[in-house]
Amino acid sequence: MIELLEQMNGLKWMGLGVVLVIAEILTGTTYILWPAIAALLVGGLAFLIPLFSWQMQFLLFFLISGVLLIVGHKFVRPQMKGGEVSDLNDRATAMVGMRVRAIADFELGQGRVQVGDTQWRARVRDGNPKAGAELQVKSVEGTTLNVEPYIDLG
Repeated sequence: MIELLEQMNGLKWMGLGVVLVIAEILTGTTYILWPAIAALLVGGLAFLIPLFSWQMQFLLFFLISGVLLIVGHKFVRPQMKGGEVSDLNDRATAMVGMRVRAIADFELGQGRVQVGDTQWRARVRDGNPKAGAELQVKSVEGTTLNVEPYIDLG
């Protein structure tokens, strides 16, 4: 194994970098991307400074890989995934702003509303809406929708 490590040169580092880039393309995780970039950088440095020992080459490879992994995971990967967190699969958050209809009269600010084909517990801050009243979801707390009377501005 040591003999193999001693034979590492710029060309072999570049080859390793290319193999890792191909693996990254196949997986799409971004975790293999950082060692691939590190291998390419070490290969370039090995061409520029051919007197680097294999120990120094591996030390640089691991240091560059570690730094790129941390920086990439914190800053680059979130941007590649679309930046902000999506509410696509968070049904409760997606309901905020939705128009809903009261199923029965509210009592003491508590009642039930229809959202699509599902009934939800609801709470209103002021008043007691009657059955059939149109309401708007303002926030969600667990399984309770906080609603207020819907005002049509259109």
